[in-house]
Amino acid sequence: MSEKKAFLKQATNPIKSKEAKKFVALELEQHLEAAVRNMLKSGLCREEAESQAVKRMGDPVKLGIKMGKLHRPKIDWSLLSLVLLLYLIGFLPLLITQYEFQFSLFKKSIDVLLGILIVLTLMMFDYRRLKKTYWLMLGVAGIILILVFHFGFSSWMVNGVQFAQFGTFSANSLIVIPLLFIGWAGLLHRYANRSLLISGLFLLSLALYIPISPVPNVVVYVVMVVVMYLWSIRNQSKKLVGSIIAALFSVITVCLLVFWKSSSLYIRKRLMGFLFPEQYESTYGYFYLQFKKYLSEAGWFGQFPQIERIEMAAMYTDMIFVTLTYSFGWIFAIIIVLFLVAIMVRICWISRKTPDSFGQLIIVGAAALYTVQFVYNIGMVLGLFPIAGFSLPFISYGSSPAVINSIIIGLVLSVYRRKNLIVSTN
Repeated sequence: MSEKKAFLKQATNPIKSKEAKKFVALELEQHLEAAVRNMLKSGLCREEAESQAVKRMGDPVKLGIKMGKLHRPKIDWSLLSLVLLLYLIGFLPLLITQYEFQFSLFKKSIDVLLGILIVLTLMMFDYRRLKKTYWLMLGVAGIILILVFHFGFSSWMVNGVQFAQFGTFSANSLIVIPLLFIGWAGLLHRYANRSLLISGLFLLSLALYIPISPVPNVVVYVVMVVVMYLWSIRNQSKKLVGSIIAALFSVITVCLLVFWKSSSLYIRKRLMGFLFPEQYESTYGYFYLQFKKYLSEAGWFGQFPQIERIEMAAMYTDMIFVTLTYSFGWIFAIIIVLFLVAIMVRICWISRKTPDSFGQLIIVGAAALYTVQFVYNIGMVLGLFPIAGFSLPFISYGSSPAVINSIIIGLVLSVYRRKNLIVSTN
C-alpha cells in the first residue's frame, strides 16, 4: 500500500458516515494530488513527492476527525421540530369536539404517522439520485393525468372535482404535484436556458392539468413552476428576466381569462359572494359572514367552553384556522401563524446554505408549494381571498395534503442533510 493510500485510510477510519467518508477521501486525495504536482515541477520523483505531501498534511487521525465533524450529514432539528409541532396541533380540533371523534382521530393518527414516515425516509434518501429522473417524473405524471383523470380509469366526480382511487387512498389531481415538482426541478437544472422547450412543456402541462383540476391545484402548480423558473434564470440579464416575467404574466392572464369565460355560473356567483357577502348572506356569502362572526367572538383567549356552538363545514380541513382561533383565541392563532412563517423562513434560509443548484431548485420549489398554501388559507378565512380548497399545511385534516407536504419537507431535509457533502455547482 502506497504512503498516500495509507494516509487516506487512516484519515477516513474515524468517520462513521459512509457519505462523509467518501467525500472526505476524495477531497483529501485532491489536495494531495495538487501538492504532488507542484513538487513534481520542482524536480522530485513521484514517490518522494507523495511522501512530502503526506507529511505536510499532518496527523491523519486528527485531520480525519476534524474533517468528519465538518462534513458529517446533519439533521435540521429546527425545521423537523416545527413540522412535528404543527402535526400535533392538527389533533386539537378532534380532541375538543365529539364529531365522528373515534374515526376521525384514528384516521388523523394514520395520516400523521404516514407523513412522519415519509419525512424521515426522504430525509435519509439522497435527493441527488433524482437529478436525472426529470423525463421519467414528468412522463409518469402525464400518464396519470391522461389515463386516470382524462379517460376516467378508477376515478369519479365529487362536487364537480374528479378524484382517483389508488388502493385505499383517494385524491384529486393534486396527487401528481410531487412528480411534477421533482420533474421540473431536474428539467430546469438541465435546460433552464432553452426557453422554447420550457415554455412548450409548461403550456402542454397546463393543457393537461387545467381541465381536470380545481382552481387551487392550478394555482399551486403555476406558482411552483414560475417561481422555480425565475430562480433558475436569476443570474441572467435584467432585460431577459423582465421579458420572461412579462411573457409568463401574459400566459397566466390569458389562462385565467379563458377559465373565467368557460367557468360555470356557480363559480361566478361564488366570487360575487366573496365580494358582496351581505347580499348573498344565505347562499354564497354565508361562509364569509360565519368566518367574521366566529373570529370576532374568539377574543384573545378563545371560547373553548362553547366550542360545540361552532357550526361550520370543513371545520377540520380548510377552515381549521377558524376552529382553532375560536377555540383557543387570537394569541394561540398568532402563535400558529408564527410557526408557519418560521417554516417558510427556515426553508428560504436553507436555500442560501445549499451549494448545489439542483438542491436549490428543490428548496425554492418547496418554498413556493408551501407558502402559497398557508398564505392563501389564512387569507381566505380572513376574507382577503375567495374560498378555495387550500389546506393549512400539516394542520388540516386529510391524507392528500399530509402526504404531499411531507414529501416537500422530506426533500428539503434531504438537501439540508447533504449540504456539507457537495461542492458548489453554481
